[in-house]
Amino acid sequence: MRLSGRTHSPARPHARCAFPLRTTEDEDLVRQAVDEDSTEAFGELMRRNEPRIRALLLRLTRGDRVLTEDLTQEAFLRAYKGLPRFEGRARFSTWVHRIAYYAFLNHTNRVPRHSSLPEGFENTAEAALGEFSSTQSDLREDMDRALAKLPDRYREVLEMHFLRHVPYRDIADHFGLPLGTVKTQLHRAKLMMRTKMDGWAIETGREYAVVM
Repeated sequence: MRLSGRTHSPARPHARCAFPLRTTEDEDLVRQAVDEDSTEAFGELMRRNEPRIRALLLRLTRGDRVLTEDLTQEAFLRAYKGLPRFEGRARFSTWVHRIAYYAFLNHTNRVPRHSSLPEGFENTAEAALGEFSSTQSDLREDMDRALAKLPDRYREVLEMHFLRHVPYRDIADHFGLPLGTVKTQLHRAKLMMRTKMDGWAIETGREYAVVM
């Protein structure tokens, strides 16, 4: 019986088979979990990947351990049910990372992008600005416009790193890209945003400066 027909949670690996499984490559564990209906093989995949997934979700939920645990279990349950459809184009670790990230996004229902901009991402005029000042409002409006005009990959990388505080390594895992490529894409995305916003500031006479 294949995994797609199951409704229960994956089991942890039994002690008697733990040692052989721990020396097995991920792709072979995936094959065993699907073709041989092995919950022990999937349990080993969980053991290898659960710490990183939990750490990612703990950062995304800003330390909410209860929510982190719920989302971790949800991510692996989705992976378990969807494993027969896993095509192996990316590593299993990359695939389950994406599942976890999108589980978080589904939970938050895509919260407003600029609800928590990190310090240093923007720098307004020299004078201190109130939260509801017109200059701050103009800045956020132009940031939103510039972000929307970025290519999809650049926009997602920028949002993940600056708005959701996802580390470079986790972004690289998410897309299955080298770390250097992610940093290059993030640098280009920031340059594109800064160029667009500087141009709009000149055109409109708005009094802010953007530093990225």
